[in-house]
Amino acid sequence: MNLKFLRSAKISLKLTIIYAFMFSLILLVLSSVTLYGTKYFLYKQANKQVQELTVIIKNKINEQQEQPDLYSKEFFLDIPSKENIYIKISDKDGAIINQSRRVNFNIKSKSMDGKTRRLEKNEKHLIYLNTRVKSAYGVLYIQVVKDLENEYSFMKILFIFMAIADFIGILASLAFGYIISKKMLIPIDKLTNTAENISINNLKERIEVEGPDDELRRLGNTFNNMIDRLQKAFDSQVQFVSDASHELRTPIAIIQGYANLLDRWGKDDKEALEKSIYGIKLEASNMANLIEKLLFLAKGDSYTQIVEKQYFKINELIEEVVQDTRLIDDAHLIKNRENAVTEVYADYKLLKQMLRIFIENSIKFTPQGGFISVDSFVENGQLQISVTDTGIGIPEEDINNIFDRFYTVDKSRSKEKGGSGLGLSIARWIAEVHNAKIEMLSEEGRGTTVIVKLDLKN
Repeated sequence: MNLKFLRSAKISLKLTIIYAFMFSLILLVLSSVTLYGTKYFLYKQANKQVQELTVIIKNKINEQQEQPDLYSKEFFLDIPSKENIYIKISDKDGAIINQSRRVNFNIKSKSMDGKTRRLEKNEKHLIYLNTRVKSAYGVLYIQVVKDLENEYSFMKILFIFMAIADFIGILASLAFGYIISKKMLIPIDKLTNTAENISINNLKERIEVEGPDDELRRLGNTFNNMIDRLQKAFDSQVQFVSDASHELRTPIAIIQGYANLLDRWGKDDKEALEKSIYGIKLEASNMANLIEKLLFLAKGDSYTQIVEKQYFKINELIEEVVQDTRLIDDAHLIKNRENAVTEVYADYKLLKQMLRIFIENSIKFTPQGGFISVDSFVENGQLQISVTDTGIGIPEEDINNIFDRFYTVDKSRSKEKGGSGLGLSIARWIAEVHNAKIEMLSEEGRGTTVIVKLDLKN
């Protein structure tokens, strides 16, 4: 039952219990060590007192030239007084010759090994030492006993004070532990409140990260970064859907227009019939091409696009692309002036698709009889693949935007050429998954050169 309660309890309560338990354990250990150390010190001091007093009595008996008056009470007068200490001198038969004072306990003088011993009797705690000594009276037995009543009274008082202090300390640890844990968990409460306020229509909420650079601060920063990425992805998705809807609206409208034309005059007008069929087929093809590119980019954005990298020779890929282009395009001069014979680790199909995108753009915007060259070379550990044409070129103000989705330099000309503004976006994505960089060099009226730089070390 208690374990179920702890599992369902708040983190602040769990931390408070842990703090209190650890602090209580430390207090108990310190109290135990203190009590044990005090007890050990008091016993040691009592042993020392008993031994010193025994030595003094033996010396007094042995140093006197004449027979000492052991029966006189004055025998103990010049002996330093010791608190709660009893001295008894007896003969070999056990008869008491002299004693410092009468007590209500009796310890037999059997052990004479010179070691102090402990005795607990009738709620009394005693330390005693039995010693045998030869004198003018013959063999004498000296017994020194110390009553530890005061020491044990002190220990009891000390125990009570420490128990009260431990109890107060445990209560204080519970109070301070709860306050500290609540204060420490404030960033988590803020994170929770912020997360509850976040929705699809509200991604502007952020956690105010304050305090030292600890785990909670890093958690808050991580959460804010996650929301930043989420907002960026959501904004991109909204923009992407908006652009795609806009791009699909045009071909659909054209198809509807041709369908209406067929419905009105296509049955009787052969020219209108052929024109409508051609227009519908053309726009359907454009739509299929646009959807295919949209699906490719959508897979790339969701990291589900398959990338199969392998080692292959780049010169073989360049030769294949050049040959394929010559077969489908006889209106331009397709050349391969330089082709590096080197291995590269990449996706063969994706690199081929990227080169075809660049070449198709060159074919579209290069006048008939123009020059298109596909080359590759290695420089400073980099493989550089270039596609150069003598086309119409790109205005300088548009170069930085041509890789954006649905961006076209001349929309009317792009529609005429069948462009959707997605090809270069796909090419950029392919370059990024290969850690490659694309450099675009162009001059209006003179042509364009696209250079893909791929680090061979990676």
